[in-house]
Amino acid sequence: MKITKKIFNDLAIYMICFGVLIGSVFPFFCIILGVPKEIVLTPVYFISCILAGIILGSVNIFLARKTVGSRIKQLSQKMKHVENILINKKNGIRGEECTPDNCLIKFDSEDELGESADSFNSLILTLTELLETHNEIQLFSEMLTSHLELEMLSHEALNHLVKNTNSNGGAILIEKSGELIVEAIDAIKDGAALENNERILKTMKTLERQLIKFPDEVKMDGILVDFHPKELLIEPIVYKNILLGVIILVSTSSFSSSALNKLSIFSQEISLAFRNAITHNQMQLLAALDALTGLYNRRFGALRIQEEFSRAIRANTPLSILIFDIDHFKNVNDTYGHIVGDKVLVSIAKIALASIREGDVLVRYGGEEFLCVLPGANQSDANIIAERIRIIVMNNIVKHAEQDIRVTISIGVASYPHNNIADSDQLIKLADDAMYVAKNTGRNRTVLY
Repeated sequence: MKITKKIFNDLAIYMICFGVLIGSVFPFFCIILGVPKEIVLTPVYFISCILAGIILGSVNIFLARKTVGSRIKQLSQKMKHVENILINKKNGIRGEECTPDNCLIKFDSEDELGESADSFNSLILTLTELLETHNEIQLFSEMLTSHLELEMLSHEALNHLVKNTNSNGGAILIEKSGELIVEAIDAIKDGAALENNERILKTMKTLERQLIKFPDEVKMDGILVDFHPKELLIEPIVYKNILLGVIILVSTSSFSSSALNKLSIFSQEISLAFRNAITHNQMQLLAALDALTGLYNRRFGALRIQEEFSRAIRANTPLSILIFDIDHFKNVNDTYGHIVGDKVLVSIAKIALASIREGDVLVRYGGEEFLCVLPGANQSDANIIAERIRIIVMNNIVKHAEQDIRVTISIGVASYPHNNIADSDQLIKLADDAMYVAKNTGRNRTVLY
């Protein structure tokens, strides 16, 4: 029963009252023990016994405060200390971190107070782990939101995953058109083997995590590393039940439950970030494409030419440009209409795409004008490609109703370092000049600058 708002004050009152009670009863107990009544039944004896009871109660209170109270105060101070740390974190103030040295209580008792201290320490350890996980997730989220390019995002995400799960290496694979493509890799030698690994393909189908343990005598099949792994973790990257990719982590020790829990949270963050990155890439691609032909537009083409020209200078490799224009295209539009004219443009775009090499870039440069960037192609190589396109276009027939429509193209070629030029704009100008020479000298031909 509470008397005051402080436990030790209540205890003091109870102890003093108990001392008074014992002091009052003790003289009668002495009579039972044979002490003469004339000694016991005197005011002095009664008062002395009561005072002794009060003194005994006071000593008990002092000892209780000294032993129990000091420990409770220590517990209170630690709680207050942890509270201040949490308040600072809540307010975004960087300060002291909660560690076992400055937050845990060191009790040597095996009673209820010791159990309380153990419970408090367990709570602090759990809280510290949660705070660390929260900080790691926050840093991870900040990193993810700072990147929109899928390649850079994948590399940064993999670095964080390897670090925060105490892995020895890993990879991130992205799903593209039903296939997994390695986007980032660390400490795994054979990235190509990952793309067709049966266990990884199984994760693609089930969308469920796989944790594979390897006995000492068993080696990983198809994945070459410099160390002998103990566990392989395959985590699907899923956004609204759609597979975006797969996370692979390899460790020479067992993955802890904490690491697995972190990965579950991280994979959710990654799925959203990857979805945003994929959407961003798709939007960038749409912004770079010509709506009619599906080719890159002039703006994007100019950027690619600058990139390829800079690369050619650095690597000391050739670079060629083709510019071609449909001969008398205005007559096609005037005779058959713009719908047929568009059909002719699409047909030529398809022919040119099928005629160039992998890695070449085809651009719709103007209304009926196309530009092709040929990295690594010298003037002779460019002439072969140009003639292939020209001849196929010349022999191609575009059907309209019962009429067969044929067109020809005039092509200009400029090459670096065959032509002495200073920048990519000059390379384009030379190819354009060569194309106009082709037009002015009869059309349906290729002219090398």
